Amino acid sequence: MRGPLALILGRLGDVGLFAPPLAALLGLAIPPLALLAEVMLVPCVIILLAMSVGLAEPGRIEAREWPPVLLLAAANLIATPILTHFLVQASGLGASGGWLVLVAACPAAGGAALVASLLRLPVRPLLLAQLLCFFALPLTAPLIAGLVLEGNVVRADVLFGRVLLMVGLPALLGYALRRGLGERRRVRLLRPMQGLGVLALCGIGLSVAAGLPRLEVSAPVWGDALLGLLLASVLGGALALLAARVIGPGLSAAFALGGTVRNVSLLWSAMLGLAPPEGQLVLMLGTLWTLLLPAMLGIRPQMRLGRALALAVLALAMI
Repeated sequence: MRGPLALILGRLGDVGLFAPPLAALLGLAIPPLALLAEVMLVPCVIILLAMSVGLAEPGRIEAREWPPVLLLAAANLIATPILTHFLVQASGLGASGGWLVLVAACPAAGGAALVASLLRLPVRPLLLAQLLCFFALPLTAPLIAGLVLEGNVVRADVLFGRVLLMVGLPALLGYALRRGLGERRRVRLLRPMQGLGVLALCGIGLSVAAGLPRLEVSAPVWGDALLGLLLASVLGGALALLAARVIGPGLSAAFALGGTVRNVSLLWSAMLGLAPPEGQLVLMLGTLWTLLLPAMLGIRPQMRLGRALALAVLALAMI
């Protein structure tokens, strides 16, 4: 990858934290563009995860890396949904409550490793926890859905097929890319690879924006969904941060990111349209939140807090 294309992708990687939420807003403003991107959702997910594997730190995985990885996976798949369930019950959230628990039971977002790379955080431990959670999801998600929702809305066999297609295949492609490039060329192409991942994340944002205007839900449901997602996100990030402080102090920032943003789109795509409008709203907003939060993290520290909060409120209002 040389010349103008590599330069353009490298520049896209430089603004990578801000491009995906802007793409989602563009999809809301131009519905035909969002519908076009909806067709490209699966290729975008495959490219994103392949680039994530390609961006991870080189070298053999050491035994000392596994304890924090396993702890983050347990926090994401077990501890966060259980505590979110009690939090939802205590808060008295309505029909969206069970779906919020299901969002909390998802792995770290597909773009979490990419965002960690853009923020210069450790990538490999976060990616390992993410992949471990993905392949455990066909076992854990149907169980949690059966406990908090009515009906068989998550089929383990369908979800396992989606995991193989949208996680297993990209992981193999990313590994083949690493081996084919070699470490020297991989380092040289790091910025274009980040840009390609950002481009895929923009496509995901555009495709999610295609379905949001079609939902017919009342204002209180929107309020419950936004409040619940905020609570679940804060809870997941706090648990992941605690896990890192206990067993991997150098991973605190990366793990906090991995606990806060979740891969909702994979579970959503495996439901075959069985989610009611309030469930679809929670899943869509949960996916958009994974695009918005990294952009908020990318705000320069020297910006005044008032400007940062104003930007966050404006983004939420536009969503």
